[in-house]
Amino acid sequence: MLVLDFLFSRQVPIGMFLAAILFMPWNWRREGYYLRFTLGTICFFAVSEACDILAVDGKVRLLIYTLMVFAVIWFCFECSIIHNLFYTTCAYALQHIASKLTYMIVVPISIRHGSNGYVFPLAMLCIVTVLIYTTVYVKYTKPFLKKDNLQFDSVPMVIYSGVFLVAAVYLSSLLEDGFDSSSPSYITSYICLNAFCILFALAILALEFTNFNTKLLERENRILAELLESDKQQYEQAKKDMEKINIRYHDLKQQYTRATEEERQKLEEEMAALNLRYFTGNKAVDITLTQKAALCNRAGIQLVCSADASCLDAMKHYHIYSMLGNALDNAIECLQQVPDEAKRVITLDIHQEKNMAVIRVENYTPTQPVIEDGRLLTTKSNHQDHGYGVKSIQNTAEIYGGIAHVFVENEIFYLLVTIPCGENVTAVEA
Repeated sequence: MLVLDFLFSRQVPIGMFLAAILFMPWNWRREGYYLRFTLGTICFFAVSEACDILAVDGKVRLLIYTLMVFAVIWFCFECSIIHNLFYTTCAYALQHIASKLTYMIVVPISIRHGSNGYVFPLAMLCIVTVLIYTTVYVKYTKPFLKKDNLQFDSVPMVIYSGVFLVAAVYLSSLLEDGFDSSSPSYITSYICLNAFCILFALAILALEFTNFNTKLLERENRILAELLESDKQQYEQAKKDMEKINIRYHDLKQQYTRATEEERQKLEEEMAALNLRYFTGNKAVDITLTQKAALCNRAGIQLVCSADASCLDAMKHYHIYSMLGNALDNAIECLQQVPDEAKRVITLDIHQEKNMAVIRVENYTPTQPVIEDGRLLTTKSNHQDHGYGVKSIQNTAEIYGGIAHVFVENEIFYLLVTIPCGENVTAVEA
């Protein structure tokens, strides 16, 4: 019972510290992090013990715990004050939600059934805390807060959210202290007050996450637009290069008719090198494949292509270049890590099925890629500047009302793009 009594009396600092761990910016650890984190943890709980010994008022303790979470994060991580305030506010709100939801269940049952022990409240607190903390971690912390560059759409919103949450918790504590526990309406009033506190804390969390999520989306869209513009310029250059290749090939054919036997052998070698050209029924596809085939040839990768690309005529040429270029570049980069020559093969198929243009790219993959919600996540350490190739392909497909899907089966990576073709396609300006 002494252990239960100890844990129950310190549920708030323990819960708040555990919530803070979920939101700590692990990518920004300071030098000597492990020592710093150990010292910070000791100081946090030493202060909580001092508050208990000195019988500090509960409302003041909440403020002290919040300031200590802020201090521990600042001591252990190299993040700005506004980022620190965001992490602290989220941790404070999460602990508050778990605590209030637990007591919404425990208090009415304890009053009606006369239970005064610690076993049921502590067990319920542990269950609720695990469920809520796990949900928040999987849904929000893991996919969003582990990013290298967390930016906010509105800095004042972060500040206001933190201030309003602390004020709301303090005022609700004052109001709860004024309740008459012997009143017939006590349970109803208690449940309503705690429900309001939970809803307010949820609203604060929603505001905080929407605040930076909007900024992340804006940044991603800006990067994708810049990549598309870069692909557009590269396509124009590739088109010029192809024209030069065609002119040179034509000149070599003219020289071949007048050349000696020895000169013809040299001309044939150069003509063979220049004749890595494709004729698929779509000029943009021809240019893209010709350029990427040269890259494959230099990398020792075989490009197997079956393409009737006339079904892509409704697409803008630079969109086709961007989509196919990114798909083939990803496959080439993957296969460059494969030592087995038999597996260094890219298979590309473009054809029409009914009223849909279908593009399928296949290649062997030595490692299982990370795919979330149909999106390929980069495995490179610099997440900020990589991982946009497949996103760009998906965005381009969506411009024409299509979809791009990636998946892996039996160590083969598949990219499948379907786009309405002919009269069925309606392109959005991009």
